[in-house]
Amino acid sequence: MFHALRWRLTRIFYSLRWRLTGWYVLLLTAVLLLFSAGTYITVYKLLLDNFDDLLASQANLIVQTIDFSDRTLTLQNDSLRADRRNNDHLTRIYRADRTLMYNDNPRELTPELNEAVRNALNGDKQIVQVNGREGPMRVLSLPITHDRQIIGALQVGISLEDMRDTMRTLLKVMLVLAPALLLVASGGGLFLANRALSPIDRLTRTAQRISAEDLSQRLNLQGSDDEVGRLAHTFDAMLTRLQSAFEQQRRFTADASHELRTPLTAIIGQIDVATERPRDAESYRATLNTVREQARRLTRLANDLLFLARADAQPAPMADERLDLGSLLPAIVAQVEPLADDRQQQITLNQPPELFVRGNEDDLIRLFLNLLDNAIRYTPPGGRITITATISHSEPAEKQATGRPAASDAPAQQSVIISICDTGPGVRPEHLPRLFDRFFRADRGRNRAQGGSGLGLAIAQSIANAHGGRLEVSSVIGQGSTFIATLPYAVAQAEGTTNRHKVTFREA
Repeated sequence: MFHALRWRLTRIFYSLRWRLTGWYVLLLTAVLLLFSAGTYITVYKLLLDNFDDLLASQANLIVQTIDFSDRTLTLQNDSLRADRRNNDHLTRIYRADRTLMYNDNPRELTPELNEAVRNALNGDKQIVQVNGREGPMRVLSLPITHDRQIIGALQVGISLEDMRDTMRTLLKVMLVLAPALLLVASGGGLFLANRALSPIDRLTRTAQRISAEDLSQRLNLQGSDDEVGRLAHTFDAMLTRLQSAFEQQRRFTADASHELRTPLTAIIGQIDVATERPRDAESYRATLNTVREQARRLTRLANDLLFLARADAQPAPMADERLDLGSLLPAIVAQVEPLADDRQQQITLNQPPELFVRGNEDDLIRLFLNLLDNAIRYTPPGGRITITATISHSEPAEKQATGRPAASDAPAQQSVIISICDTGPGVRPEHLPRLFDRFFRADRGRNRAQGGSGLGLAIAQSIANAHGGRLEVSSVIGQGSTFIATLPYAVAQAEGTTNRHKVTFREA
């Protein structure tokens, strides 16, 4: 029981809202201490200044009651003697020979200030604070002059008990108000922390409800554009991406399982038929040929899946060679021409002599073989397939962004563009966005009948992206489709180019 309570308290006080509230209260405490100390010191100095002004006013009034006839000090009347005998005020008048002429504090509640008298007779004005028998007192000592000559000294003082009472009262008020303010601020800080962190709690609860089987949970935080709001929107966007990725992975797994099951089922079926009863050698040979074709199809599918898995794990090309597509494309076309001749199709290649790119030669061969194989599959007998390669020049990104000419050391960007245009039936507009999805077929039955796995275009796009390029498609129903591969142009270097033209065609 004790350990459970301790764990719960530890969890509470180590939570973010309590830490935020604690730091807020600590900061407010420091601010209140500084403010209180500053206020206390400021009020103390203001009161002292007021007492000093009061002493100066009293000194002026007393000087006006002094008679300066015959250069001696005499009081004009006895009003000063009658009014100023009390313990809160001090008045002392000294002649030039330092003899005490007047003292309204006969019980010597305030000590004599001989040094202050001496300084006053020398022309200095001085304010000191002394401790008398009745408490602290502020004393002003100043010279008495007549005809520009010092003929005496005056000391006036006032008790600071009233000021001390005022400061005590102020201190008590601060000691009462400060804890009350801290208590109110703690409650307000906890309320604000709860309000600010409530989306975080919602995010936590949502994250706890999320699993691979249910990614539909969302925060849907509305009307908040602060840091927490942006975090919630980012979290929702992340969940959307994860849900899309999981759904795509599920579709991919289901399609892969289906595609793998089809040749395996065919193989098992052929073997079962062949083993039901004795057959002649020709029947066994036909069965083995069928099994071999299905096994080859299964091998191609497994290789394609392995390639896509590796591409997802490492999207960058494995090699970085400088290649001349001007020499590579004719060799690729020569490999697929027998397939086109079997379908009475005409292949035309238009290209400049040098098309330098940088990347992996085997992957680029596979890219164009997949595109040409796709064009051959869907171009009817007697159709045409046209391959056009060009070099495009585009302005640097700086000029495209600003509209101003780029710096002299920023060359124009060049790209190699290879378009493969066929005269097939075309692709419907609603199918174009998904044409590069894995296992996607606009006409599933027709594609399977022609032997396609639905991975060729996905592999081609993956290779183009890995080489810093892109793969696009445009299509018109009844007129054909055009696949455009854009790859960065490789600037010439001192070393020679690598040209290897042995291309092995593998059906995609």
